[in-house]
Amino acid sequence: MSASPSRRYWLPALALIAGLTGCAGQTATGAYVPAAAALARQPIETSAQTPGSFEPAATGVRIFTANRDGGSVLGFSVASSGNVAPIEAIAGSKTKLNDPDSLALDAQGHIYATDDGGTTVQVFAEDATGNIKPSRNIGGSSSHLGPTEGLLVDPSGDLWATSYSNNWITEYAPGARGNVSPIDTIGGSKTHLNTPTGMARDAGGHLWVANTRGSSILAFASGASGNVSPVVSIAGSNTGLITPFALAFDRTGRLLVADEGAGVLVFAKGASGNVAPVQTITGFSYAAGVVADGKNHIWVADFSGNSIKEFASNANGNATPLRTISGSNTQLNGANFLALY
Repeated sequence: MSASPSRRYWLPALALIAGLTGCAGQTATGAYVPAAAALARQPIETSAQTPGSFEPAATGVRIFTANRDGGSVLGFSVASSGNVAPIEAIAGSKTKLNDPDSLALDAQGHIYATDDGGTTVQVFAEDATGNIKPSRNIGGSSSHLGPTEGLLVDPSGDLWATSYSNNWITEYAPGARGNVSPIDTIGGSKTHLNTPTGMARDAGGHLWVANTRGSSILAFASGASGNVSPVVSIAGSNTGLITPFALAFDRTGRLLVADEGAGVLVFAKGASGNVAPVQTITGFSYAAGVVADGKNHIWVADFSGNSIKEFASNANGNATPLRTISGSNTQLNGANFLALY
């Protein structure tokens, strides 16, 4: 989300609802469980927590993006380069997607997507493509889904969603559908949430959140619930953070931040406080999605640049990408969050 009116718009901030400090008195269930080595296609995404075994151009591996201004979710082979057509494109009236810009995948390859500022999550089957109906959705007054700008599926299969104008995060049980209540909520003054967007989980099960208008990154302990303080905050003049939007971890535990005002900032494992990034990749119109593959190569969605770019793990400055997916055949038009599967 940037200040540019051509990029996004902000809904007015809403007051937190009463009782936010503990939705239905329940606690989070999404404790971290390492993925089994046999799960060769465990997704790695902006909202993912467990590195998989991907090679940069592995056969069958796909990179997905929420293609907001194209009204679609697109999937490309990671071996693709240049002006290539997507191998999957979810779009059309039956999908109930108009301007999708939130995206997550689970371990089974189900695709979760939400429109820009939408309050309903649409879920599609693995390998879904075309003008198809979602297999299920989550939404309604009981769901407490506010204008959504970030999705995450944790190793237990729980779905997490950020509400950027309500400044809270809601969690839903695996397989949740319809007008269902969240099993937990994180929100309130102690959280310091200020327009939360993208999320990621680390190997310790901490939930990391891009705090966009707070120009910071916050982390909450595994099992955090209600009006709780973050256990880590990355903020301050040394960080270079301006408008952080999407997050991911690489296999070494480095935190990757797609910041629409600064590019891609890479923070060392264990970074906290007013700390400088170890790398900053620049040269984007708006960096709105980021993910690392099995070689720690860094993939970036450039929203206004209508492209997806792959960089070496040590890329720094205005670096030359290893490959770029762009052009009219790609249908890319406002690419946001990324996911690998």
